Amino acid sequence: MIEYGITEMDYISAKDPVMKELVAHFGHMGGGERKDVFASLVSSIVGQMLSNKVADVIDGRLRQMVGDYTPELILQKSVEEIKGCGMSQRKAEYIRGLAADVLDGKYDFILLQDMNDEEVVKYLMQIRGVGRWTAEMIAEFTLGRLNIFSFDDVALQNGIKKAHGYKTLSKQRFERLRKKYSPFASVASLYYYAINDEK
Repeated sequence: MIEYGITEMDYISAKDPVMKELVAHFGHMGGGERKDVFASLVSSIVGQMLSNKVADVIDGRLRQMVGDYTPELILQKSVEEIKGCGMSQRKAEYIRGLAADVLDGKYDFILLQDMNDEEVVKYLMQIRGVGRWTAEMIAEFTLGRLNIFSFDDVALQNGIKKAHGYKTLSKQRFERLRKKYSPFASVASLYYYAINDEK
């Protein structure tokens, strides 16, 4: 678990009375688990445009067939075999293509350590099948970047609207919030996800 400290929560609470209420309501929150970037990318491609429940089922089938998500093990399976786990031909091609590109040295995820957030996102977006949202989720939940606040994230947008009572959320209003919470916007996003999920 990526642990966020009291410092980060105090900071975002002091910036915004709505966030202060969310922090008081939900308490201390940690982020995702630091995982292998390649494995996270495979799972992300599997899950695109699917509900979490369906994505978990397909991801589970692929893991059962392949074992650990490594380029070498992925390449032992054909596109048809990967597709047979319940995903589209295109996704299967993306996953196998990513494995081949990593083994060929086209992508080296160690390099991400020395990049700033936007450089990380742009680097990951070079990969076929990876858009901005997927790249930002990898940055936040796999790499533990502290200042990710994704405008393309519907759950985040909905959480913001719910918490603040907004009917709509413009890019300008979103950017004002991002700047307010910077450099700990990732931490703020967790509280908006939580309020969005709350029934």
